[in-house]
Amino acid sequence: MKEFFAWLFSENTSNLKITLYNGWHIFYLLLTFGIAILMTILFKNKSQSTKERVCRIFAYITIGLYVADFFIMPLSDSYDGISTYKLPFNICTIMAVMVPFVQFNKKLDKIKTPVVALSITSSLMWMVYPGTALGGQPPFSYIIFQTFMYHGILFTWGFINLSLGEVTFEIKKIWKEFVGILMILVWAWFGNSIYGDWNWFFIQESIFPFLPDQIMPVMVVISVFGVCLAVYGIYYLTKYIASRIANKKEHTTSPKLEEK
Repeated sequence: MKEFFAWLFSENTSNLKITLYNGWHIFYLLLTFGIAILMTILFKNKSQSTKERVCRIFAYITIGLYVADFFIMPLSDSYDGISTYKLPFNICTIMAVMVPFVQFNKKLDKIKTPVVALSITSSLMWMVYPGTALGGQPPFSYIIFQTFMYHGILFTWGFINLSLGEVTFEIKKIWKEFVGILMILVWAWFGNSIYGDWNWFFIQESIFPFLPDQIMPVMVVISVFGVCLAVYGIYYLTKYIASRIANKKEHTTSPKLEEK
């Protein structure tokens, strides 16, 4: 039994490798976006209670994947026991903790929208450049599968909350996301200070050779908020296109109704 689980969670599952934007990276991206879009198509016209139930399921999966990782890490040769880096001091792991609070507690509805926005933003940024999963590991080894599935499910939870109308974006209220980013910055700084140099939220060391370490706190805030603005822009563009298509269909069917 022990040997089986050691093999199951090992990096030595195959000779295949995942690298930036190779076929396996694209596969995980398409899988994530495909699931998010499929869930939207399947449940867009369902009842409100069904939509909420689907969002709850993905919330359960999100926190479940995060918690289960702490039990599986000691069984994987990718880690030396339980990794301190997985503590909730990065924006993506902080979102995992926040998801069940805003999904299951109606008293926190006021902050659900920024949590959704930052969940989409942070998971999307990681999936586009998965820096912690670019060591040439097999694409279905535990460390790769878990990180892509975790970020993919987090993204899908945020996406379907938005696409199914559980939350709506209002650009005049995007200041909440900015405040949230600043709070995460302070929390990550606190984590780095008491646990050591883990570079949570990338505020201690630059991951780009052309940026000095000292500027990283500012650049991280600008980068995350910039992507958040882009997510808002895509949201409004999608709504605009959908509205134009709906109007075009309405104008196309109106003459036929008049003829009858």
